[in-house]
Amino acid sequence: MRVGVVGAGRHASNALYPSILEAGLDLVAVCARTPERAALTAGRWGAPAHHTSVGDMLAAGGLDGVVVAVPSAAYRPILAQCIEARIPVFCEKPGGQTASELRELALLAAKARTEVVVGYMKRFAPAYRAARAAIESVGFGAPSLAHFTFAMGRVDEYLADLRHYLIDNPVHMIDLARYLVGEIGDISAVLNVVPATGLGVSLVARAEGGATCSFDFCTTASFTHRGEFVEVYGRGDSVQVDNVDTCTYRPADGPAEVWRPNYTLPTPSNSSWTVMGFVPALQHFRDVVADRVSNRSDLKSAARTLETTELVWQRLESSWSALRPQ
Repeated sequence: MRVGVVGAGRHASNALYPSILEAGLDLVAVCARTPERAALTAGRWGAPAHHTSVGDMLAAGGLDGVVVAVPSAAYRPILAQCIEARIPVFCEKPGGQTASELRELALLAAKARTEVVVGYMKRFAPAYRAARAAIESVGFGAPSLAHFTFAMGRVDEYLADLRHYLIDNPVHMIDLARYLVGEIGDISAVLNVVPATGLGVSLVARAEGGATCSFDFCTTASFTHRGEFVEVYGRGDSVQVDNVDTCTYRPADGPAEVWRPNYTLPTPSNSSWTVMGFVPALQHFRDVVADRVSNRSDLKSAARTLETTELVWQRLESSWSALRPQ
């Protein structure tokens, strides 16, 4: 599959370009805002062509798909341009600024019969896929309780803009909750702002099947420690995913079963890009375009994730007005 990439920022360079190569995709073009950045990025990752215009990259032809990694405000015109050209797109989450924006793009994609995969990579991380398989097994029972933690170190841009933080960071756990236990509603939220340090957010919610859910997000932790933890209980059975890579299934009447990569074996299945979900997400995009599988992270789903995250923002907006740093 021949792909062009729009974006040459830190995230794209650190995660997407190496994952594209590891996923077995053929990188043929790079598009960035300046000729220098476009040429530098294309040379680094072996792309034969580089552009500063999405229109020029599409007009050059030879693409089976486009991968987009840009700031949230920049997605809509780029995705619309690709969809109108009937070129399938893999775009990094959240895929836009608002749920309504994503719904408009979903209608445009449906009319053009063009696939767009939104890169909520945690859906494709092997440990979370193992957790979902356990939850869907006959013996597990319907989820009754779930907890999601996402903790990181200080990021000044998040401390300055709570809404940006929510749709850029905790949105991962909102989407993962939808993936594991179903749609989320009845949301209550509490905010803590630690001046010059970071944010803390706690949520209580209910999943569509009745499960009670709690969420803890913060930017007051350390980047060197565990960043995330998920636990779901059924009817006696439970499953945990610790720090993305370790899935532990605890059946009610048996020993725990643990899945974890073998990091001492240097194979693609044990690479960090696979473990975090970037590589399998891109491989899913390839298979969707080839019509081998249905799209498991489309624009409609991404709109629902962003809509739920916007509800969290609405619950916290008055607290943010009172507590935000001046």
